[in-house]
Amino acid sequence: MAGIFKRLIGTKPSEWAYVVSRVRVMSRKLIPADEYNKLLNMELDEVIRYLEESEYKKEIDELGFKYSGLTLIDYALSLNLSRTYNKLIRISKGVPRDLISAYLKRYDIWNILNIIRGKMYNFPQEEIEGTLIYAGEYDEEFFKTLLIKETIEEIAKAFEGTPFYPALEKIVRVCPMSEFEDDLYKIYYNSLAGIKADTLDMKYFIDFIKMEVDIKNIKSILRLKSEGASVDEIMPKIIPRGLQINEDEARKLSALEWDELLKSLEGYWFWEEIKDSVDGAELSKIEAMLDKLWAKKVLSKSHSFPLSVLPVMAFILLKKIEVDNLRIIARGKSAGMDTENIKEQLVIV
Repeated sequence: MAGIFKRLIGTKPSEWAYVVSRVRVMSRKLIPADEYNKLLNMELDEVIRYLEESEYKKEIDELGFKYSGLTLIDYALSLNLSRTYNKLIRISKGVPRDLISAYLKRYDIWNILNIIRGKMYNFPQEEIEGTLIYAGEYDEEFFKTLLIKETIEEIAKAFEGTPFYPALEKIVRVCPMSEFEDDLYKIYYNSLAGIKADTLDMKYFIDFIKMEVDIKNIKSILRLKSEGASVDEIMPKIIPRGLQINEDEARKLSALEWDELLKSLEGYWFWEEIKDSVDGAELSKIEAMLDKLWAKKVLSKSHSFPLSVLPVMAFILLKKIEVDNLRIIARGKSAGMDTENIKEQLVIV
């Protein structure tokens, strides 16, 4: 990873012109915010028909002969997301391609985690494969070779010499799965936050990575504090190099009682968005609000730097939010959840 990041300094607007123009076209195909009210009032079969008439038609048609219901929606969404993000990489070149690929390496982690979990719990290979999103450094063929490996040791060996290998060595030695996941994401965010910026748009990109770390850290703190976790239990979950919530700040927040913790959040960049709802709100609702704020921040700043990584990053986020929203609706419908409860978990930008 580090080798790629050394080449990311000095991006120029002209390098982004083509990929940004393509992203504008792709963005027009995102589901409009007002469509979610219609989806919330549909039954699961109606949601599938809706997707069949949308940007997801190819995947629904392709998988529809083999799967149905919630499984069809889940697998179709994963496949569409893989194809969309891979298209972004295909249509970019040079520094833009490197930077987009670097950000999308999170899907390498997603795939590694799903494969390891699947092997641990003896899930069918087909079921594991349906969750994979091929959008990072490693391609579909590579992950399919991992799927046929019989042991976690064999999977770990495939990453020998990569930044992921130390974490995989730990899981082979039977560390907790949650610790393994934390280690992988710390590697990822440390690498991204360590990119050097010599232009204003790149500075904003790195700041947004650090803001994303802040959101992940405050979610961890709020969730674990609500469960009565101690400082020592919370700190291993904290990702270093946040914009405002670094390790020292996280330790201070983690030591506070719940009421004091909420009061201490005043002044953080995300406080204004959640201050009227945070006290007494469901954690899932607070998390949705934080995700919405993060997306709005990136989208807003992308308008100021129209020929930079920021419009591409905004599209990547909005596409992921769309897929997550569709999953939430489908799973909520499948579980018989109340429409209002489903709606509270959606991130509508």
